[in-house]
Amino acid sequence: MQLSELEATPARSNTVHLALAAATAALLAPVAASAEGITPWQVDSALLLYSEGSGRVRAVEPVVSARHTDGNGRSMGLKLTLDALTGASPNGAVPQPTAQTFTSPSGRSGYVTPAGQLPLDPSFKDSRVALAGNLETPWGTDQRLSAGAAFSSEYDFKSLSVNAALARDFNQKNTTLSLGLAFEADRINPVGGVAPGLKPAFTGVGQRTTSDSRNVTDLLLGFTQVMNRRWLTQLNLGLGRGSGYHSDPYKVLSVVDGTSGLLTGSRYVQELRPDSRTRSSVFWQNKVHLTEDVIDVSYRYYRDSWGIRAHTLDFRYRFELPGGMHLEPHLRGYRQSAADFWHGWLVEGRDWSSAGSSTALAAASADPRLAAFTGRTLGIKFGLPMGQGQELSLRVESYRQSYKKPADAPGALQSLDLTPALKATTLLVGYAFPF
Repeated sequence: MQLSELEATPARSNTVHLALAAATAALLAPVAASAEGITPWQVDSALLLYSEGSGRVRAVEPVVSARHTDGNGRSMGLKLTLDALTGASPNGAVPQPTAQTFTSPSGRSGYVTPAGQLPLDPSFKDSRVALAGNLETPWGTDQRLSAGAAFSSEYDFKSLSVNAALARDFNQKNTTLSLGLAFEADRINPVGGVAPGLKPAFTGVGQRTTSDSRNVTDLLLGFTQVMNRRWLTQLNLGLGRGSGYHSDPYKVLSVVDGTSGLLTGSRYVQELRPDSRTRSSVFWQNKVHLTEDVIDVSYRYYRDSWGIRAHTLDFRYRFELPGGMHLEPHLRGYRQSAADFWHGWLVEGRDWSSAGSSTALAAASADPRLAAFTGRTLGIKFGLPMGQGQELSLRVESYRQSYKKPADAPGALQSLDLTPALKATTLLVGYAFPF
């Protein structure tokens, strides 16, 4: 999981299309075998350090992956990921001119948000263990088949996924078509149970269940073309559908008076998202090898049934330095529209009736990941060869996420910073070596 990119993704799992993309990418990667038909394992290890400003989420993520290819073009890949996350996360409520008191998800403690500040749940803490495996083999003439599985476990979430992909070469291996399919089954076990959506929060109103589930299916169609000896282009079409529990059990919405903007009535309501989501995306990537340097530029368009439309532009330039070293600046821009059911707050009497604890809305969420925002990543990577197939690398990136302040904020909300920018820094240390 790339923590700084909170873009157009469900609240929890985003692994299925990543596993599928990895499986397809493995098929498109060149097969490296030695003259004797024996190759060692190629190991890639990395340590990710991630930190958001204002005391928000911090993460430490070590990753180890290994791949082995034999003389017949068959390969095996394994990947282990560990996550440790701490810090504070927005709970969905809006700032108020007075302090606000909230109950923790466990219900056994609480926390206070000072006046004028965005409510953040300081009890956010998570750890994850993820293991993925992949097998690839030639299948007939000019075809390669890949299959894999992955398992991820957190204290309140578990996921199991399987994937398969088929690639076929044409035109003297200058053209490759690929087809990938993946399925993921998730089980959500939130602290305090699954609260009913669009019901008063922190009150115990409504019957809670211990857990819920979600299934996700993804399809990936790929086209790769060698344009000339220096230019490679790739075009991917992704289609996906998820069904089941998509809400974030830890997110709420504020209920405010339409004139004063102050909390009123039920005060807080549990969010509710649709129980299905269809997604589609188009990804176009070009790599151009200059005399020595390499340009890598890509564009991705994303849309889903929730009303989110997103554009991503990514640019990398790899400078080759003396001694095999390289320097790679990275620039990434992202923009998305808000989900159809995104609301910064609920207005008493219009969106919500405290008397009947009811609403005419079919779904509602104040999660900033579903709001309209822009994101910008600026980074640089330095690679240092260590000899005998080893390489040490260091990447530093800065991320900034900006929101547009709602124009219809009532009363006291107009003078408060409802959408503070998110700033984050990522440090990634990598070490690759044969084994």
